Amino acid sequence: MSKDWRRFNEFCQRCCHPSLPASIATVKAFLTNERINRKYSTLKRYTVTISLVHYLFDFKDPVKSREVGLMLEAIRVAGIDNVSETQALTIEHLTLLQSQLASSQAPKDIRDLAIYCVMFECALKRRDLRQLMKTQITVNEAEDVVIIIDDIGYKLSNDSSKAIQRWLNIAPCSIVFTAIDRHGNISNSALNDSSIFRVLRRAGELLNLPFDLKFSSQSCRVGAVKKLARDGMHTKEIQEFGRWASPAMPLQYSGKRVLSDKEKAKFKDDNNYD
Repeated sequence: MSKDWRRFNEFCQRCCHPSLPASIATVKAFLTNERINRKYSTLKRYTVTISLVHYLFDFKDPVKSREVGLMLEAIRVAGIDNVSETQALTIEHLTLLQSQLASSQAPKDIRDLAIYCVMFECALKRRDLRQLMKTQITVNEAEDVVIIIDDIGYKLSNDSSKAIQRWLNIAPCSIVFTAIDRHGNISNSALNDSSIFRVLRRAGELLNLPFDLKFSSQSCRVGAVKKLARDGMHTKEIQEFGRWASPAMPLQYSGKRVLSDKEKAKFKDDNNYD
């Protein structure tokens, strides 16, 4: 919130407008400027910050005005049809990452490669990765790693099994994936969403992908769907594999947007398809 307020304040300084109290026109001008490069969710967060600061200083809240409300709603509606497709982390990307990181001795490289492998081959959500415990992991007689997610067993490939076992050999606690500081020291603290986001962004940097092709925390999940669909797996099977409540997102990730939209319409009162 501090960063958001600083951004708003700097905009006001550039435009010679007071930021506290801010006028309705100033807030609208700020949103107009920011919407060029920012998503609706980010703009909404900015307004929450502006509103809170005004409340704390007992000033009239410009965000509560009808004009700002209508503008936010217009931005939200305009963005519905412009949602960009998540960049998939494919099996080809994973193979390249394995070739780069498999022999590294750096804890961060060992951990990150294990994350890429597990997220891709188990179609993990951020929550699944954050909460993954060592008790959910077993090794069979063939040295293959099996991970249990929601009572479903996922047997990893040989390379991925090696990657996760390398990390488990140095992981310090019962939580599988923990934070690592800038000096390479492994923490006992579980990863948070921001850390997972940075780990996936790093994959794009390691692969020297163009600036406009950035991985997100959903990229492995999308890549897994594309591979399963390419391998001939039916949508219902992909839905069960990825533990989706609805086939909407498997259909979208596999390129069947019309069918996906029909499924989403059935759940229009619940925005969480994934």
